[in-house]
Amino acid sequence: MDSTLEDVPRRLKPTVEMLFKNCFNDQRIRSAWLEGSLAQGSADDWSDIDLHLVVRETENFAAIDWLESQVHLVLADAIPGLPSSFICLTSSWIHIDVNVHSSETQLTSGESRRVLLARDALIQDIISAPSPRGQAFFPAQDVQIFLYFLGKTIASVHRGDLIALSQTTAMMRDRLLVNLLLAENGIQSGTLNKRIGQHLSDEQVHCLQEIPVFGFSELSIRDAQQKLAAVYLARARKLAEECGAAWPIELEQATKNLWHRELMMSW
Repeated sequence: MDSTLEDVPRRLKPTVEMLFKNCFNDQRIRSAWLEGSLAQGSADDWSDIDLHLVVRETENFAAIDWLESQVHLVLADAIPGLPSSFICLTSSWIHIDVNVHSSETQLTSGESRRVLLARDALIQDIISAPSPRGQAFFPAQDVQIFLYFLGKTIASVHRGDLIALSQTTAMMRDRLLVNLLLAENGIQSGTLNKRIGQHLSDEQVHCLQEIPVFGFSELSIRDAQQKLAAVYLARARKLAEECGAAWPIELEQATKNLWHRELMMSW
């Protein structure tokens, strides 16, 4: 159990100390702990506070009222798909997620946990080791999706749909290209949700920076797509060769032919 909170970032520390004090003083709360970056030791001033509470009679515990009695909230709402979980935002823009559990709740063992209070049961701190990088792998389905959307952009060009063109180009860069860079490092994109940049090399970050900035104009978007196609497919082909994976030759050729026929462009 941690009552010192010495390593909590300066901006968050008063709020975390307040939460700890009020958990301790409220006998309805039997256990309390932090998860996320505050439990992993990787938090900074702008991290979320992921607070978990085990309470008596969960049906009579109004989590938002409990929190708002301590600090003014400008946002408080249930998190869709997560029963008894709430997203809250203070007027000083500190993000607090409150997750309420009953005493019968089976706690998962995989999440990092930093225990603040344990009255009835021994709840142990858990520090999850960072996932090690594995072997590089070829994201075959992503490559197919990239080529598919590259071809689909032709329809948006002919329709003059700049919104669809912009959204598709951003997705191809921010999701598919980033996923490819992570695959080069042996990292599954689904294992990360924040601070992705720290898992990329300087060369990979430079690769992203080389994609031209695009605005709400067809010319800028097409320039970005052309560079994106060249960068993505060159790296993907190299990765396929290194991994001994099959390359979608026919899909790539059909997409190249379409671009050349409709836009007189290649990569």
